[in-house]
Formats: sequence, C-alpha cells, structure tokens
Amino acid sequence: MKWLPRLLITTLLSVGVVVGLSLLPQLENGSNSAMFRSVKAQPVSEANIVDVMSKMQLHLRIRKVEVTHAIVSVDLISSPSSEKSEIVQDMYEIPRTLFSRSTNINQVLVRVLDSSKSSTSSGAALLLATDARREKWLPNENVIPSRSIEEMEQYLQSHFRVTYTTRWRERFEIKS
Repeated sequence: MKWLPRLLITTLLSVGVVVGLSLLPQLENGSNSAMFRSVKAQPVSEANIVDVMSKMQLHLRIRKVEVTHAIVSVDLISSPSSEKSEIVQDMYEIPRTLFSRSTNINQVLVRVLDSSKSSTSSGAALLLATDARREKWLPNENVIPSRSIEEMEQYLQSHFRVTYTTRWRERFEIKS
C-alpha cells in the first residue's frame, strides 16, 4: 500500500510544475517579452525605416534607402567578391520583410550596384533591379530555410519585375 502515497505526491508535483510553467509568461513583463509576442505590421516612414532595415540580415552593404509615400527604394552595393547567392537572398529578403512588417508600403524598388574597379566613372554600375509590388507578394509563403537560390530566383522572376543588365550576365551567367 506504499505505492498510493507515492503516486499522489508524484501527481501533485506534476500538476504544480505544469501550473507553474503555464504562469511563467504572465510573470515576465505581462507577456510583453519578445519570445511571447509576434511582430505586428506597422506603418513605415522616414522616422522608422532605419529600424526596419537594421533588423534585416543582408549580405550586401546598403548605399541608400528612400521612403516616398507608399514606395521604398533601396540601393545595395555589390563588391567584386559578392556571390550570386548573396545578391539573390537580399533581393528576396527586402520585399518580403517590408511587406510583412508594414501596412503602408505597396511597392519596393531594389537596385544592386556593382562597385568593382571596372565600373563607370560614377563609381557604381547597375547589376540588377527589382520592382516588387504588394499585390504580387504571397503573404502565406514564408521563408523556407531549405529554399535553394534557384527557387528564390524563380520566385523573384515569377512574382516581381526583375531586370538583369549585361554586366550581370557577364559576371554570373555560365560562360560556354
């Protein structure tokens, strides 16, 4: 008959641990901890564009960001050592993040400029440009970590307007 008190004590301890763990989020800052809340979309303006852009993990350097009404224009600088995968990931990430975290941005323009020594006298030549519109964006489609560069590039080409320059083709296309 000694098993009954052991079972009762084990059950009470288990219930106590479950109740304690369920109350833990309410104890810390009234559930305002970043772990327990989702990122809500908010209007993006010149006042908070720096905060929005700094939360993105981009591979390329940002040259210029401009907010005009419902349009965000971003210029990125590609170094000679930048790989195609880094550029495509950034071109994919910028519109996805701006559309998912904002309520007022309807168009995102991204240009990638080549900063190699053989560029024009202005210091940078256009490699690639994307015109992303909110109505073409699929909000239910989140980033899949295993998504390949080819899949990201296909998504960009099928959902947004992508313009490749001859400099892009010379640099990244397979030469036969």
